[in-house]
Amino acid sequence: MTDPLPLLFACLLSTLSSLTILRVLSRPLAGLLERLCPDKESAAFWRSYAQLMLALAPLLCVLLLDLFVHGGDLVTRLRYGLIASLGGLLVGLWIVGRRLGQFIATAEIRRSAP
Repeated sequence: MTDPLPLLFACLLSTLSSLTILRVLSRPLAGLLERLCPDKESAAFWRSYAQLMLALAPLLCVLLLDLFVHGGDLVTRLRYGLIASLGGLLVGLWIVGRRLGQFIATAEIRRSAP
């Protein structure tokens, strides 16, 4: 049986990095969504969606990596966990950015239409 401590530390590191990114993006994201969305309920939904995506994507990457990386010392496994977490954050940011980019393009088309 493997030691669950490195996985626990990697998940904690992933959660902390996600919370840090969410804290940085919270206010700009809320402002952007309030301008793009037709009402407050839809803005609240998309904000929750973005926050959930940015929390789950890194954690999923850490858990998937742990399936394939066996052995090694604590520092090596934490290093892999950090890489997976940051990769998951990049994927989550890319997904959210791509989705919001569609809204921005649609809003610009509506504004430019006569």
